[in-house]
Amino acid sequence: MKKLFRNRQINSALILLIFIGVQLAVIPVGIIMGFTTPELSPEELITAIIPYQFIAFLIGTILVIIIGGLHQNKNAIERGPQTDIPVTLVWIVGGVILAYASQVIAGMINVYIFGNPLESQNTNEIIEMIESMPLMILVVVILGPIIEEYVFRRAIFSEVYTLFPMKNKWYKILGFLVAGLVSGLIFAVAHFDFTHIIIYLAMSYAFSFLYVMTGRLLVPVIIHIIMNGLVVGLQILLGDRIEELQQYEETLGIICLLYTSDAADDS
Repeated sequence: MKKLFRNRQINSALILLIFIGVQLAVIPVGIIMGFTTPELSPEELITAIIPYQFIAFLIGTILVIIIGGLHQNKNAIERGPQTDIPVTLVWIVGGVILAYASQVIAGMINVYIFGNPLESQNTNEIIEMIESMPLMILVVVILGPIIEEYVFRRAIFSEVYTLFPMKNKWYKILGFLVAGLVSGLIFAVAHFDFTHIIIYLAMSYAFSFLYVMTGRLLVPVIIHIIMNGLVVGLQILLGDRIEELQQYEETLGIICLLYTSDAADDS
């Protein structure tokens, strides 16, 4: 068994397969429930499926952690120097600031340059599921970030990154940019959210940068958990206030656009 996991590509492929299995696990459950209890509304059916989704994520998370522990043939990132505990803690604190700043800047570009909506439909749907079944908080805040970092940082980013020869810093930069782009795009596809691709790319580069700089997968995992926890917490505690602020921001953006248009016409 250990000889099998010395092959890094097989290890990464298994992690990807587990992630796909977790995403598709509830489909047969939903089909069976739809036939056996046709009186359920779509909202009630989703609520009934959520416990099975939690079980799928729990099993998937445990499996990727076990497989990760058997990961003997380390990639180029993990073979390099790793930060010690005090420095790692500093990177975690700074990483939260970096990830949040990246998200804010990418969000502003997405809204005011590309004209996409401020709110993410994916986020709204997740918050609705949490409200109907609080058990989903564990999936969104803890289990999801763990399994996603194993998939998008170790199984995808690191595999693409190590395809580039580490001859000098320019090869490393090129490998980082390509690998971050690939993992970010796949992350957006996995969330079925194509209007916020630039935000997913920003987060992909932020988490990947932290992974490369510390040599520890644990760092982006913890920061991902913190970020998701902040989003969920703010949405639950300040949901109405956030909606008011978003409406105000959208109104202010429209006024700015109209003012700019009028100024251009006058000139």
